[in-house]
Formats: sequence, structure tokens, C-alpha cells
Amino acid sequence: MYNLQHLKYAVEVARTGSISRAAENLYMGQPRLSRAIRELEEESGLILFNRTSKGVTLTQKGADFLDRARSILAQIEELEAMYKPTDGAALRFDLCAPRASYVAAAFVAFAGALDPTREIRLNYRETHAARALQNVTDGTNNLAVIRSQAIHERYLFSALDERELRRRPVAEFAARVLMAGTHPLAQRDRLTAEDLAPYTELLHGDTSVPSLPVTEARQLAQEAANRRTIAVYERASQFELLTGVPGAYMWVSPMPSDVLARFGLSERPCEKPNNLYRDYLIYRRGYRFTEEDELFCEKLSDEANLLGIAPAQSRE
Repeated sequence: MYNLQHLKYAVEVARTGSISRAAENLYMGQPRLSRAIRELEEESGLILFNRTSKGVTLTQKGADFLDRARSILAQIEELEAMYKPTDGAALRFDLCAPRASYVAAAFVAFAGALDPTREIRLNYRETHAARALQNVTDGTNNLAVIRSQAIHERYLFSALDERELRRRPVAEFAARVLMAGTHPLAQRDRLTAEDLAPYTELLHGDTSVPSLPVTEARQLAQEAANRRTIAVYERASQFELLTGVPGAYMWVSPMPSDVLARFGLSERPCEKPNNLYRDYLIYRRGYRFTEEDELFCEKLSDEANLLGIAPAQSRE
């Protein structure tokens, strides 16, 4: 039987890539942590880490072992949370999501619906699909909303299956072009890719497709290289760039009308091949949804319905 504390230590070492940094984060001495890792390796009969002068890296068997360890630790945390007393305890909710305004609106509605007298600890992280997958797998987040282009969906599903993650459909939509209300194309009823060619595209610089084959990843990178682009990594700066850079535009999921009005933006449909996307709520196999989780799902569904992007049927 493995020492659960040793498993937690190994997960932190893997996360930091350094025994010394992990020891600092764990508030313990480096010799003690090194000894605990050696004991875990002896118990498992595996070499979990390659030690180098620059730090440590996981061996292949070590990576497989810690994937399972993270799953076990997450299940134990869920079991403890399920049965520990909740009177007076802080409400905790962690969500990982794409940079989508409708998801942010759902989170705001969710936070506003919580008991104002109760202590709460809410975390909302906006990031790309690969990070969201990892966060749910290792228990950093219990839930995540993840986006996939329909033509790449099989790669997402493969990545979910490998990690024993489950999914619920949230939204299905054709991406639209977002631009300032003063943009030369803002009054067009419908656009084409040719209309956009002279203008600068804003895009999220860390977008990724989980498990995408190398050849297809290179093709996507080449397509991006042939355009005028500005890479951004969060939503606040994208709105400032759209209104401040003449002719700037970006592809987005349908936006709530109040967001468009607040920033003086306009969104337009555009004819584009393979322009179908789906968002899914993902979670670990066996995860038990809390009342707060279900409340968030309700608000998320409400926002998708308001925008007319709720999926017609489940694709589980």
C-alpha cells in the first residue's frame, strides 16, 4: 500500500520539475523530500524521475504511474469532501474554460446566485484545451469547458478517453467575426474569407488541439503564418485591440449583446469552410456533481439558450 503523502510529494515534484522548488512549496526540507521520493520508488519498483543538474524529469513509467496517482488522490479528495461536515465550511468551486464571453457570463450569473452570507472560494481560469484537459485529469479543476472544431473532435474524444474523462455537450455554433462597430465591414450582413484578407486578425496565441497529428498541426501553423495576426492570451486586451487597432477582427463564439454594447463591438456571420465548433463540459469518471456544480451547469445552459447555441442533442 503506497503512502498517500508520498504520492502527493511526487505529484508536486513532477509539477515543478525540481525537488528543491517542490520542497519549498511543501514547506519541508529537501533531504526529507528526496528520501520520501526514494522510498516511493522502492515501494513501486520504478524509477519515477530522471535526475539531472538542471532538475528532474519524469520517466515514461513515472509519467504513467503519476497519472494514476493523480486520479487516486482526486478520488480521495472527493470522498473526503462528500462526507466531511459542511456547516460553516467555505463553498469551493473551480472552473477551467475557454476565453468565451458567454461562459464568463454564466460564471457571473452563477456567482451572483450564491448565498451572500456564505464564505466562498471561487476560481475561474481561462486557458486552452490542452491545459484544461490536464487540469481536470490531475484534479486542479473538477470541471472544465473545452472547445473543439467539429472536424477535430475525434482527437479530443481520444484524449478524453485516454484520461478517463467524461463530457456533456454545452454549445454548438458557427464562429462569427468580431470587430469594432467602426470597422469598414461592420455593416455587412454576411462576410467571406476574402473580405477579411486585408485586415489584421487577433487570435489566442496558445490555442491547441489535443492529440492532433503532427502533420495537421503543421498545416494549421502554416495557415496562421500566411496572415496578418496579433496573438493575445486573455479577453480584456482583445477588446482594447479590436477597438484600438484599425481593421482588427477575430473569430469568436456568439457574444452576449450586453458585451457587444459595452465595448462598442459588432459581430457578423462569415462564410468559411469547416466553421462548426462545439463546447463540452468535461469531468473525471465517477465524479459526483455538487449542488453548486449543477447550478453552474444551469446558468451555462441558460446563456447558451439565450444565444441560440445550445446543442440539439447529446453527443455523449
